[in-house]
Amino acid sequence: MNPKALFTLPLVMGVLAGCVSTSGPTLSDTQSVSIAKATMAPSAEDLKAEQRIVMLPFEYAEAHHDKIAYTTYSNLEQALMSSGNSIIERDIAAKMRDELLVAEKTGKYRTSGLQSADIAIMAKVIKGGVSSSFSERDSWRDKDGDTHVTPASCSFEGNVTLHVRVYRLPEMIQVGTYQFEGSQSSSTETSNSRCPISDAEATSLLKSAGAVAVREHQHKLLNMLVPPFFVIERRQAPGEKNEALFRTTISSAKGAKEGVKVNFFRRELKMNPLTNEQSVEEILLTEGTITKDIDGNGSYVLVKDESAINKLQLGDVAKIEHDLCPEGFYRFLGRCNKNIVVF
Repeated sequence: MNPKALFTLPLVMGVLAGCVSTSGPTLSDTQSVSIAKATMAPSAEDLKAEQRIVMLPFEYAEAHHDKIAYTTYSNLEQALMSSGNSIIERDIAAKMRDELLVAEKTGKYRTSGLQSADIAIMAKVIKGGVSSSFSERDSWRDKDGDTHVTPASCSFEGNVTLHVRVYRLPEMIQVGTYQFEGSQSSSTETSNSRCPISDAEATSLLKSAGAVAVREHQHKLLNMLVPPFFVIERRQAPGEKNEALFRTTISSAKGAKEGVKVNFFRRELKMNPLTNEQSVEEILLTEGTITKDIDGNGSYVLVKDESAINKLQLGDVAKIEHDLCPEGFYRFLGRCNKNIVVF
């Protein structure tokens, strides 16, 4: 088999995976269907509410990790914003830093702080370094007698590890902890076995490794922090029972894209029989796929299952499910690779 074909196949698969289209009824061919209202449907204020996240400036132990901290902060901030979350401005987050770091240790956070927030994210660069290896010049002869030469070279690899902690405010309850790891490599032809590398080259390699760390692991954080949106309408074509469109408040600015998977939940009030404490739980009902009908106020989600269609009610929760890789990348050999158009 042609080795090039082996390399091209995953690229083609990746491109196809990134171009998901949704077949379903045309919006103009449907009509609104009356459905029941969920017991714990959101109020008008709930519909307008946003999940506000404060992300503190990333900590780092060594001075040369400052560029990694800045780059990974920016990359994660962008990912959170594009997934529908509201991020508190950096200068305000910096002012909240000392108070939140103390709260992390004591478990106490003032509700009358500088800025209200629902979630606090803290992260630290715990590893960031560049290693190198030298390969001697090599030559070999193929079956036709032709000689091939591999020049002497140095290979470099940058490795970055972030430790990310997530807290719910104002209770300061830790709801998640993650390890983000990423690496980036490069090589250059040289006969110098010491493999020198400039500060600028090393910094570039580490920043790239930090970007990889966020790209490879951000789905864990995004799916845990996915904000709730809501069902506000059901539409079906006359006589159609096996598919329906559900209008949700997931707008274009909140991460709605054609082909993205959405999970629907029912909010229910539960009581702990031992403590008599009440809590709200979200019970998974079904799933659907966002169609091309997206605007600045919401989007339509296609659901294909009569029994599931009839379960959904006005005010049920709709949440985007994030893929293992962000848009523009596909999963292959355990890594997120950039989509490449192959002709």
